[in-house]
Amino acid sequence: MTVAHRIDPRHLGRLDSPLRKLLLPPAPLLARLGLREGDVLLDVGAGSGHFSFPAAELVGEKGRVHAIDIEPKAIELLSEKRDRRGAANVDIHLSSDSALGVPEATGSFALLFTVLHEAEDKKGLLLLIRRALSRGGRIAIVEFRKAFVPGPPPSERISEDEMRGLLEASGFSGIRSEKLNFALYASFATA
Repeated sequence: MTVAHRIDPRHLGRLDSPLRKLLLPPAPLLARLGLREGDVLLDVGAGSGHFSFPAAELVGEKGRVHAIDIEPKAIELLSEKRDRRGAANVDIHLSSDSALGVPEATGSFALLFTVLHEAEDKKGLLLLIRRALSRGGRIAIVEFRKAFVPGPPPSERISEDEMRGLLEASGFSGIRSEKLNFALYASFATA
């Protein structure tokens, strides 16, 4: 899961900005993406936990959240937040280029929120995630639309057609995409 570029650890707090919470309200967005009570979420590239902690409430006591990140400073931040909030159903994992840090067939739902474009080996990351999902597990990948101006350089963005090809090549099925807002789209598939 080699990462082409990472967020500067000094800027992790920006992921919790009031503007981001306003534009990307986590609970309604997670519900729209299909996260349900009882799910076991793999939040890949969890960062500051913008989605991890609201997801913990949404999946409830019978569910679980695995907040996964490759950045050690993000792991520290996630651990502090988990302890402060008493989020007993959140597990935190430091990933590497070759492992997510969770056993195979762990999750029922995987979320990559504006993360896949940062991976140097996109197919390799998707293969790791597919192995970490249980049979029939679902994945939701949110990425920047090609036409949207702010965000990562256009050369790093993944079109919906490219996303379909990556998911197919990684063994996912039932692939579909939808526009989330003026800047983002989501692709959905099944392991």
